[in-house]
Amino acid sequence: MADKDYLLLRTMECPVCGEKFKYPTVKASSSKLIGTDKDLRPIHDRLDVNKYDAIMCPICGYSAITRYFEGVADIQKKKIREKICSGFKSRGELPEEYSYDIALEHYKMALLNAVVKEAKHSELAYICLKISWIYRGIAEQTGQFSSHYPGIKETEKEFTEKAYQNFTEALGSENFPMCGMDETTVDFLLANLAEITGRYDDAGKLVSKILVSPSAPARIKDKARDMKEELLDRKKE
Repeated sequence: MADKDYLLLRTMECPVCGEKFKYPTVKASSSKLIGTDKDLRPIHDRLDVNKYDAIMCPICGYSAITRYFEGVADIQKKKIREKICSGFKSRGELPEEYSYDIALEHYKMALLNAVVKEAKHSELAYICLKISWIYRGIAEQTGQFSSHYPGIKETEKEFTEKAYQNFTEALGSENFPMCGMDETTVDFLLANLAEITGRYDDAGKLVSKILVSPSAPARIKDKARDMKEELLDRKKE
């Protein structure tokens, strides 16, 4: 079945240009979560839901992750109008379902908008993380050596690196919850991003922090223990 069988169209009013447009979103009960990757990427049974979490206004080019789309301040709107909207060509209606090409465009426009509006490091990190998930989805669908997407795994890792750096910056300047996550969840995510990017000592420190935290849920502590064993095995190698 096509993606659109699991989607519905919602109407959104763009907070930057004021125009209304329709965009596809995943129906609440249409797809079952069957697991998550180490970096918390959700895996569903019928479609890659990650393609649909970046919204782009097809009229002015304003784009953002769903949770941040409406939360844009007046000074940020001014910057976006000057640096994004002024050079954007209207696209008409958005398609009823997204290819990976369209999803990537929307996420990268969201990243550009976030930079222009001087968003918090956590928002930048969250966008970069989700872009890495999109590249992983492409690799799973097309293989790692697709001529249409050269260097998929390298590009995925570049965005993972950017996510790690921005989350690290956010820890020193922002409060929790962060991107909808509590401190333990962010620490666990960051530990896994550290491991993926080869920062094994940093990963170990974050895991140790989780294991001694009185507020960390048992399920995350169990995962942290497993990760600690993996890191110890890696050191032995």
